[in-house]
Amino acid sequence: MEEGRSDSVYSSGEEDLFAKQSLMRLRNAARWREQAQYISFEPALLVFCFAMSISEVVLANHIILQTCLVEEFDRGDCQLLNTDSNSSRRAMIETQVQPLAANVTMVIVIIKSVVPVLSALLLGAWSDRYGRKPAMLIASAGVLCSFVLLTLLAFLSMQVTLTPWYYTAAYLPFSLLGGMTVITAAAFSYLSDVTNEQTRTMRMGFMEASMMAGALLGFLASSYIVEWLNVAATFLIASVLILLAIVYIARFTEDSIILSNSNSAVEKLRDLLSCERLRELSGTFFMRRSGYVREILWSIVLLTGLTELAGGSGGVFYMFTRRKFGWDLKQFSYFQFTDVLIIIFGNVIGIPILKQILHCSDTTVAIVSIASYIVDSLIMGFASSGWMLYLAISVTVLKGTDGAALMTICSTILPAGDMAKFFTMALSLTAVVPLVSAPLFTFVYNATIESLPEVFNFVAASVYGAALLLML
Repeated sequence: MEEGRSDSVYSSGEEDLFAKQSLMRLRNAARWREQAQYISFEPALLVFCFAMSISEVVLANHIILQTCLVEEFDRGDCQLLNTDSNSSRRAMIETQVQPLAANVTMVIVIIKSVVPVLSALLLGAWSDRYGRKPAMLIASAGVLCSFVLLTLLAFLSMQVTLTPWYYTAAYLPFSLLGGMTVITAAAFSYLSDVTNEQTRTMRMGFMEASMMAGALLGFLASSYIVEWLNVAATFLIASVLILLAIVYIARFTEDSIILSNSNSAVEKLRDLLSCERLRELSGTFFMRRSGYVREILWSIVLLTGLTELAGGSGGVFYMFTRRKFGWDLKQFSYFQFTDVLIIIFGNVIGIPILKQILHCSDTTVAIVSIASYIVDSLIMGFASSGWMLYLAISVTVLKGTDGAALMTICSTILPAGDMAKFFTMALSLTAVVPLVSAPLFTFVYNATIESLPEVFNFVAASVYGAALLLML
């Protein structure tokens, strides 16, 4: 058994079975332990998140402008939406345009979150057999295709007026091949393969920090890139970066699973669609295990789903800052930069302090993180000026540390051969949450946009509160 698993909650018979199943896997993974001690897929994940973040806010802003044109406002009036003017004319345009733009954004969120579920589940089970790296490459190809389509649509919109609904179709390749669900699950499964219980939480925290760092740099750069160039060039840069990340994965990373079979590529892809993969998935989640392991796993999935539900407020947060504080894209990017920087600090510095110095359990780390989210949402709900949003993120440094803690708990109680299956199923189930969260927060925001646009923050705080009760 891997170091740190001697106190497993499984019975001796289960331990023997899992030991036999994972012995070859662990031997194959051992040769990469030293190489992966400090770095593995982190550079690629950083680039992926950078590419997505430079385009995310830009796309949200572009959808608003395209909606304005489709609603037959004058182009000069639509340009008011890109200024920090607080004129009544801008407010009127925002009130008419934002509900439709919010609906388009909501559909994009749903396509990115719900459609990938089946493919992500199959690829997760498949990667436990054929490796983490091939699964990441398949999902990465879908991401690249979607960004190429976004680039083409953005260039086309410079010539003619396009309905913003076309941008929803561009995300289909992203979704059909698993998207970031598969990429993230494969990366964390790799860490589970090559780390032990003593270092796993910190390594997962560092990997999350690298993803946040990519998002951080992207948020900072997005407003400058679109200001110096244009929307289409921004998507083109993102596409090139994603291609470079794929090249890095293909050329400069090694898999933690070294295949002992000689199946051809066609046979491997055919196996991806076999019923055996679905049976393996159902066994991972529904098989009765000793020590309440099954119940713990489902509780963690529910907890993650609640935090994901509350996080759905981010879909309307940009519009909220425009409406209440008159922020433009650059001001919002500065805020996002600061927010992500603080979360990175919490993962890189906070987790080692909590784990190594204060000797806190992973459960305690998760509780502190969720409590921080509650405080963050409440302060933002009561904010009367923009500086109070900065106050909220400054006093909640440890929010965002729950992900690494919860994944470490799961990797400690699961056999090595079930890692990717569990991570992809858990991420897929929680990815369906935007089907509820996106319409919920869009409805709340549209219903209160004229009187109390900050109400959605209190809805988020109440959902985080439910998650905290579950943890306690």
